[in-house]
Amino acid sequence: MSHHKHNRQHRHAEPEIEAFRYVKTARRLLKPATTRLEAMVSEDFSDELKFEALLSLGRIGDPESLQTLTRAFQEYPDYIEPVTALGHYRSSTPVAKLLERLQDPDSLYKEEIVRVLGEIGDPMATRPLMELLRDEDRMVRYYSARALHKMGGRDVVQALCGLLNDPDEWIVINVLEILSKMRDPEAIPALVGQFEIARDSRLKAIIISSLAPFAEGRLLKTFESGLASYDPRIQANSVEAVSLLKIPALEMKRKLKKFYGHPNNRVRANLCIALANADAEAVTEELASMLQSRDAPTRRSAAYVLARINNPKREEYVHQLLADENFGVRKMALKAALELGDMVGVREIQPLLSDENQWVRREAVECATRIADFPDDAVIGLFKKEDSPPVVEYLLKYIVDRRLIAAIPQIFERIKKEPEEELPWLIAALGHLGAREELGKVKKFLGAVRSGVYSEYYKALLLNGDLNVFEELAAGLKDKKREAELQVWVKIAGVLGEFVQQTDAFSRVLLDALTEEVKRDMEGVATFDSPAPISTASDSESLMKEGLAFFESRDFNRAKAIFEQISKNDSHNADAAFYLATSLYNLGDMARSQEILEATIGRQPAHIEAGILLGQIYFRRKEWGKLANCYEKLKKYVPADDRKNVIRVYGALGLAYFNQKKYSEAIEALNLGLQANPRDLSSSYHLALCYYSVGETEKARRILETLRKTLPADSQVLKNVIELLQRI
Repeated sequence: MSHHKHNRQHRHAEPEIEAFRYVKTARRLLKPATTRLEAMVSEDFSDELKFEALLSLGRIGDPESLQTLTRAFQEYPDYIEPVTALGHYRSSTPVAKLLERLQDPDSLYKEEIVRVLGEIGDPMATRPLMELLRDEDRMVRYYSARALHKMGGRDVVQALCGLLNDPDEWIVINVLEILSKMRDPEAIPALVGQFEIARDSRLKAIIISSLAPFAEGRLLKTFESGLASYDPRIQANSVEAVSLLKIPALEMKRKLKKFYGHPNNRVRANLCIALANADAEAVTEELASMLQSRDAPTRRSAAYVLARINNPKREEYVHQLLADENFGVRKMALKAALELGDMVGVREIQPLLSDENQWVRREAVECATRIADFPDDAVIGLFKKEDSPPVVEYLLKYIVDRRLIAAIPQIFERIKKEPEEELPWLIAALGHLGAREELGKVKKFLGAVRSGVYSEYYKALLLNGDLNVFEELAAGLKDKKREAELQVWVKIAGVLGEFVQQTDAFSRVLLDALTEEVKRDMEGVATFDSPAPISTASDSESLMKEGLAFFESRDFNRAKAIFEQISKNDSHNADAAFYLATSLYNLGDMARSQEILEATIGRQPAHIEAGILLGQIYFRRKEWGKLANCYEKLKKYVPADDRKNVIRVYGALGLAYFNQKKYSEAIEALNLGLQANPRDLSSSYHLALCYYSVGETEKARRILETLRKTLPADSQVLKNVIELLQRI
């Protein structure tokens, strides 16, 4: 059983301790190291060391360090590291200052500021980022597009569509990739228009691939024009795109059968996949022909096909391909062997563990990982003699995943040989396998302190419950004669700071060790570290008023402390929980805010404001299913005369269903929202898109005509409205 499974069992056994408490306690144990890093930034060290300290503080993410990072951002405007450090931090607090820096035409590293804004994901940055899509620097345009994709929002797709005409093809290709991932139907007209005017064959092929995931029947005409192209890249992508459409099998066969025997292997492969069911006999013959080809890429394409379709001769063909003279063909054939069923898969894959080519051996190990009954002895046997680092890396993944304790002695012996490239992987494997005794012995074989090796060593010790790591780290950060040595310890601190925030990766042993520390922290909060317990209703009311005063003045740190105290003394106080969650939300701790709101709604489903905020978090995270579920439950508690919340709930509910392609539900919700607020242009626009998607084009046309008259001339949406009207 892997350590992840142990972790799930443990977390089930300790439900009263939330993940954020483990992180908070780990940061408290890291505090001596964090304090030392903060001091380094202001002491007489080189800029290089100071900036490394800033980066590690960002990775650790202690809220109390944010002031140090923000000050450095102001003091070092000509350096990139303070900006990057804020990106690691992912707090909304510095967003205003980052945006202010962007307004300065002479500011340096605009592209990094934009990238960091994308990492933070604060909606405040959406409008400025849209404006930067027209920036003269292509990297600024690129990172603006990436940032907007992460942040989402109603106008993002249209803004990105504007970049399809960018003179830099690199930008266009990246935007095509983003739009393909977003799969928003409102991008389709712009993509089709770009395909029609593009002259570069490679770009046209990429556009077809971007349109294919939409799988909408109205795209058939575009795909057919791609089939008629003379460029094999466009043809191959068009065959795949047509195969994704929901059209009758006979019609698909009629459109594609002319590509049998095509000179391009990708076209033939996509054809076989497309007609696997509609024309099984002909596909079998085509695969046989591809297997006999002297062209290795064609034989590799046959293996690619067999990994994706069921065919009566699959086993026979795969067996033949696994013995191919070309290692690339054998490597691809392994993936097809996985589809033969466990017993056949083992028989076909196991011999490839001894293949002469290291990449085939590595692929064989990866395939073995996915077969539940694969013989572990075969893998351990290979591990004993394997001398290729890429293969060793995959062998260790198998060993850790299966928790092969029997491999620990071999791992230890391998560490003693001090293999430079493998050392971090070997140490990490000992940590995951719970080899505490061996970890105590390997330190003398690790050589000089290097960040990559020692970071893994300390993480391995933590996974085995050794919290003394934090003290050793603090000791390592004490002044050294040489800054180079000190810089290594600074990097280690950053790696460990990131690790202690990844609670899903904690072992059961580490969770047990931290649980004791968490309980001490919680006891401290309840006794000498906090005000006396609230004993009367009047005390509670007084504290609530004080918290609300801080909240209304936007002093969210003080408000948070007070609402935490109220919630601790009265876990059923839903209002205190709501204001605590809202304070955390405004401080950038969205994960903890979500946890509290989910618990609050679970106890008191009629708390409208808590439900509204929880839905907003789901919206920001594009968790459309959760958003729909939340607001479906909440809407029955929202009074019909509560116009503000009716608009909030039904508008967002409509968008949630729209993004899940549940158009009927989206239409119902958007119509209800528009009854409360007929001027909601966004809801009107998405309602038109819904009607268009379900084929009710007359209703879509009426809404779009109204929008064309209503939208301002510089609206991001107006151009697409006009294009949609032209298509209707």
